[in-house]
Amino acid sequence: MRPLLPLAALVAAALPARAQDELLTLEHVYGTDSEVRVEFGGKTPRGLEWLDAEHYLQRSEDGDVLERVVAATGATTPFYDPEEMAKALAELPGLDLDDAKRWTRPTAFRFDSGHRRALWNRANDLFVLDLETGRAARLTNDAAEEVGEEFSPDGRFVSFVRDHDLHLVEVATGRERALTDDGSDELFYGRLDWVYQEEVYGRGNFTGYWWSPDSSRIAFLKLDESPVREFTVVDHLPKRLATEVTNYPKAGDPNPRVWLGVVPAVGGAVRWLDTEEYEPIEHLIVDVDWSPDSARVVFQVQDREQTWLDLNAGDPRSGAVERLLREESPAFVQRFGSPHWLDDGSFLW
Repeated sequence: MRPLLPLAALVAAALPARAQDELLTLEHVYGTDSEVRVEFGGKTPRGLEWLDAEHYLQRSEDGDVLERVVAATGATTPFYDPEEMAKALAELPGLDLDDAKRWTRPTAFRFDSGHRRALWNRANDLFVLDLETGRAARLTNDAAEEVGEEFSPDGRFVSFVRDHDLHLVEVATGRERALTDDGSDELFYGRLDWVYQEEVYGRGNFTGYWWSPDSSRIAFLKLDESPVREFTVVDHLPKRLATEVTNYPKAGDPNPRVWLGVVPAVGGAVRWLDTEEYEPIEHLIVDVDWSPDSARVVFQVQDREQTWLDLNAGDPRSGAVERLLREESPAFVQRFGSPHWLDDGSFLW
């Protein structure tokens, strides 16, 4: 049996050359000074995203810009010029150059799928910049807050939720239309409530709608909060305690009611998928996705106790639903995310 290396040798191997003659201190392990602290686990690239089979994007070491990286060599070049981006944005009314410079950090915006346009949500409005032409535009100009903004897969539209209703705006023309029209404080379209974001789709993820791959339709959840009882939350951090009243189901209280609808991107009537077989029980729609050909909405339903899970396929034209698989357990069934689709139309799950 080989003897284990002494701890000092292991530490020395992990330390950079400049530090190998130093004693290991708390500052090496827990310190805040980047010149002293040793990253024993290495540094993970931040904001990494593949552009194509040979290039990917990652944030620069200082986090101020995105870099285009040649995967085979590691050679990097800036993916965009922050100075030029700021100048283009500063041409918009009401936005000066100093403000625009703060918008150029990678964490301040999102790209469309082709990385040709950048999208900002600032001061309750949406702004877009075409990186190829250098032209910026303000997409919305409304006092109400826009949230959950997303590019359509083809980049032609930006969708968002305003006043609990689902909207979209055409990037080229700025023409806007509402896809639903009766949202309220108790009726959410395309936006998750506290229970669904915290307990189902993940903390901080309030997005409750999904574009079809061909950009022709949007599937979305409709949540009715009226059965959910109000709960008072006390904020103990301020000197003077603050309170907030929110809809929150204690154990045994009703959850929000849920439906899954599909609406054309051009507007029109909503087609509700047939989930009537679940109506006698309090069910959860825990995952929504599309098949790659945009012909089916693939979604998952569970009972509140989560002892079973159905994987279903819904027809966005007729609303008919087919059950593909059911998982059952006397204890608990964990949802596994969306299917992984193969080229022949089958999937792994």
